[in-house]
Amino acid sequence: MRAAQKHDVLLLGGAYEFLPTSGEKVSDKKRNALTEAFQIINYDLGILSPAEMVFLQNSPKGIPENWIGNPEAQVVAKPLAHGKKAAVIILPYLEKGSDELPPDLIDECATLFKEQREKADLVIAMSSWGYFREKKFLANPVIGGTPPDILLGSGDGPGMSGSLNANNKTLWIRSYPTGKAVNRIDIYEWPTRTEDFKWSSGQNVKWFLQTLTEKLREEPEVLKLLSGISDDK
Repeated sequence: MRAAQKHDVLLLGGAYEFLPTSGEKVSDKKRNALTEAFQIINYDLGILSPAEMVFLQNSPKGIPENWIGNPEAQVVAKPLAHGKKAAVIILPYLEKGSDELPPDLIDECATLFKEQREKADLVIAMSSWGYFREKKFLANPVIGGTPPDILLGSGDGPGMSGSLNANNKTLWIRSYPTGKAVNRIDIYEWPTRTEDFKWSSGQNVKWFLQTLTEKLREEPEVLKLLSGISDDK
């Protein structure tokens, strides 16, 4: 049995990395290359939409390690360096449609946040809900009482390099739908559970968007996998 790895860095991936939210088809060649490339990158945790689960299950390589579906809310514990702990709360998948959030879902999430804030040094929520649902979620007073420290969003809507919400207690970041960039968060001080705690840009946290331009050195093994695969997006 392998001991759990302790991280100074957590590499997390949102939904729709393998298929677009539009449902547009992706070739088997591209699917297979992406599966291998993401396995090389070795994410600590990633979430998949139901369509992506089916899509990758039919791949020769299957689903990359540490990528999981999110039909229901679940908590994944990640040990950090120096004895710290992160609780990653994966929010349940919601079908497209109304931006309304059921009250019982709000209550379930609030309970999970409260429980994990008492156990973990960092509480990270991961969502595939899209921009408008996530915005409404963070504005809900029930969530505002005990919010996650970080919300990593994905799904329909604009990408965001970072925004402070829930009285500056939650850093909300959204992945960009066409890729070519990586969101990065640097935490300088652990969040406290006191009423007066707030994130402050440049003081206890920093966030920015690392664009993947031609100036960055390409990984030869990944470059070889993607050779001959065109993508105009």
